[in-house]
Amino acid sequence: MTTIERNPASAESDHYDIIVVGGGIYGAMLLLEAARRGQRALLLEKQDFGSGTSYNSLRIIHGGLRYLQSLDLARFFESVAERRWFLQTFPDLVKPLPCLMPLYKRGLKRPAVLRTALLVNDLLSSHRNTGVRIAQTIPTGRILDAGETRQLFAGVDPDELSGAALWYDAHIPDSQRVIMETLRWACHLGAQALNYIEAHDLLTTGTSVAGVRACDRETGDSFEFRAETVINATGPGSRALSACWDRDIPALCRPSLAWNVLFDCPAPSTHALALTPKRSSGQTYFLHPWKGRLLAGTGHAPWTGSPGIPAPGKELLGQFVGDMNMVLQDSALAMDNIVRVYAGILPATEDGGTELTKRPVIHAHGNSGGPQGLYSVSGVKFTTSRMVAEHTLKYARSNGLSARIGRPESDQRPPGSNTMTSIDYAWMPEAGDERWKSDLVKLIVQESVLHLDDLVLRRTGIGDNPARVRRLSAEIAALFDWDEHRREQEIRELLDGVATGSFIHG
Repeated sequence: MTTIERNPASAESDHYDIIVVGGGIYGAMLLLEAARRGQRALLLEKQDFGSGTSYNSLRIIHGGLRYLQSLDLARFFESVAERRWFLQTFPDLVKPLPCLMPLYKRGLKRPAVLRTALLVNDLLSSHRNTGVRIAQTIPTGRILDAGETRQLFAGVDPDELSGAALWYDAHIPDSQRVIMETLRWACHLGAQALNYIEAHDLLTTGTSVAGVRACDRETGDSFEFRAETVINATGPGSRALSACWDRDIPALCRPSLAWNVLFDCPAPSTHALALTPKRSSGQTYFLHPWKGRLLAGTGHAPWTGSPGIPAPGKELLGQFVGDMNMVLQDSALAMDNIVRVYAGILPATEDGGTELTKRPVIHAHGNSGGPQGLYSVSGVKFTTSRMVAEHTLKYARSNGLSARIGRPESDQRPPGSNTMTSIDYAWMPEAGDERWKSDLVKLIVQESVLHLDDLVLRRTGIGDNPARVRRLSAEIAALFDWDEHRREQEIRELLDGVATGSFIHG
């Protein structure tokens, strides 16, 4: 079994080709793609792996249908290709998702318009299932009549209903596991990944990068890690780190707040729903039937606060709930129905705006007078994280990163971890069943679990259901080699995070 070993003192003794700073999905994919190319790679994350924006996604891998509306064919083809990669590579974690958009006798959302869009979508994505297992394939889309639409979505607005557009995308019920399995794969190929290690200073020799000085946030110990290439992939923090190590690059992250809301109610359909409120400038929301519950998104608002713990206020959430009641006939959702708010920072096109950037930013600092070998990367979508990692490494190689001749004998992904990594929303252990605890102990040992919230939220699906967290937290804390004071502290921090929606440790 592949282990993500946390031994910063041992890691300090090695010399690396690449150091990746940031342990979200973009940092994880950079580590993997470097390892697959035979590079000696190290990842440093100041919190736990995947604890920022990556944790707060809508759990959707979009194939690019929405880009046809703006004729952005480049993004369309990229999204189709990367969706196929996720379906091929993580068949245990990424699944096809049927999507439904009700159509009416008005505007662009009419059957004739969407029939053409679905046809073009299928024709341009004709290779979408190449190499994909039969169970993971993406079927062709079609137009449903009004009766079929009501069967799939009983709460549909019946006023002038003509039918619905049905198409398929992919989703990741346990997105945190994709991050962890990506890191496990990279470590299987010889990379190293360290959580709770904060990179402070960039080490240089003349005008070239020589590595980073970092602090272990658990012990306070300082370490120096050596490499001639350092990639800043810290997401919302990438701009601040760029300014610290070289200069401010505004394009890396003009912050915009994005959030998704989990409601304590059954999903209104087994299909994901694309619904738009009946009001001027109403945005289209995506209602994801996530583990049978209603996960709705995505809300957007300008953001001027700290990127550390972003969250929409009561007014924004109240408007969001109002929009949900507008698109769901006869629903009576209230603020009390909110189980969890998944909020993060995404890069916008301008300060104080909500329109997201369309292309990733890959900045070579050495090309503009900064340290040679320092790169900063910023992306928008979970879907294209691997592609951006690949492009970043190619760019770094064109600017001097040495190419390795030898690659790993096999870069196949190792088998997945264990049964506790993906569980239903309503799962609870049966009386007398202790097997789930032994599975958790394996994760503690194998996946660099330092805190209770690491295990509950970012290694397993236990944290999906707050009621389950409250019931099992003491039993799970007892699995760690902690004294009573430490257990109580860890339980308190976990439950406080569940209550406030803040899961950034320390």
